[in-house]
Amino acid sequence: MTERLYYNDSYLLDFKSSVESVRKIDRGFEIVLKESAFYPDSGGQLHDTGTLDGEKVIDVYTGEDNGEVVHVLENWKADAGATVRGLIDKARRYENMRKHTGQHILSRAFIEVAGADTVSAHLGETESTIELSRAELNDDVIYDAERLANRIVLENHPIRIDYLTRDELKNLPIRKIPELEGKFRIIRVGEFDYTACGGTHCRHSAEVGIIKVVALEKLRGHLRVTFLCGLQALEDYAAKHNAVTALSNRFTCHFNDLESVVMKLTDQNSALRKEITSLQKKLMPFEVERLKENNDEIHGVRIVIQSYDDQDPKDLKDLAMQVTRAYDSVAILASQDKLFISVSEGLPTNAKKLAALIMEKFAGKGGGSPAFAQIGGIPMDRRDEYLRSLVKLIREELSGG
Repeated sequence: MTERLYYNDSYLLDFKSSVESVRKIDRGFEIVLKESAFYPDSGGQLHDTGTLDGEKVIDVYTGEDNGEVVHVLENWKADAGATVRGLIDKARRYENMRKHTGQHILSRAFIEVAGADTVSAHLGETESTIELSRAELNDDVIYDAERLANRIVLENHPIRIDYLTRDELKNLPIRKIPELEGKFRIIRVGEFDYTACGGTHCRHSAEVGIIKVVALEKLRGHLRVTFLCGLQALEDYAAKHNAVTALSNRFTCHFNDLESVVMKLTDQNSALRKEITSLQKKLMPFEVERLKENNDEIHGVRIVIQSYDDQDPKDLKDLAMQVTRAYDSVAILASQDKLFISVSEGLPTNAKKLAALIMEKFAGKGGGSPAFAQIGGIPMDRRDEYLRSLVKLIREELSGG
């Protein structure tokens, strides 16, 4: 089994070790060392990256048989028995340390504030998540847990690594004791949190930086909490601050008033939309007659083809069907990449058949009934060309092919 050097020193970034085995695989080589400071994918934490003898390490995982740390590299030269040098990517290691220690602190904070245990955790490239044993928590509880976690960070508690037996753990407020034998590696954040863990961690809680909850999601009867730590939390705050400042300047208001300003504008927009819809319904009979006068006629059937890119697509179905009810006609109305097709009852063709012919000949996806059909995904750069070609297609259908 590989000796894991990071167990006792997460800050060890440069080490030497002898090669135990080399195996060629499809994506390169798998290298096992006698001892390694590389952290493998495990416990929800991402693996380290870096180099071995100058070659890039692209993956690190734990072997299934004996717990060996397997390093994956695209290129490799040294044989078994050789001594090689490993260098850990400092930025990625420190980022993962902050996330993992931050997760321990936040998980304990939710226990203290809400009695909510962490049932799983995942530390991602940017965002990290914990899944809590509660299905729902209100905003005040989330804020209290977040505030407690950040207070622990600011108090700069020392973080220790202890190796304790099951009996020694019985008198400590440990979150969960694994079902294993022997001594357990315990990460201790001052007197605030004790957790059995094999990951890399900071030496002091202040190194974690800001801990910020950024999203909540109900999942399998649990609550998934997405959070950020350190510089990533700061970058998230900066992006949101810039957005809020831009909106405040746009609406000439203080950021505290943004919600009420936006709600007022939303209500006004909704009222205007209702008014527009009402006016459009009143004008629709006039539009039906206008289309009758301005389009071709074949065998007494009006061929109505028209584009309405500035109109709500929802209204075009009503317009197309009103046209085909008012007089014998085939109506094809276009909005962006969509076609709305309606055909009067009793004609030699119908909307469903026309839609199938259009999709076969041109493009798009859709379908419908004999009275009405809809197609989406029409290429915008060729839409006008397609619409001009439809007159010939419809003429053939009305003439019986």
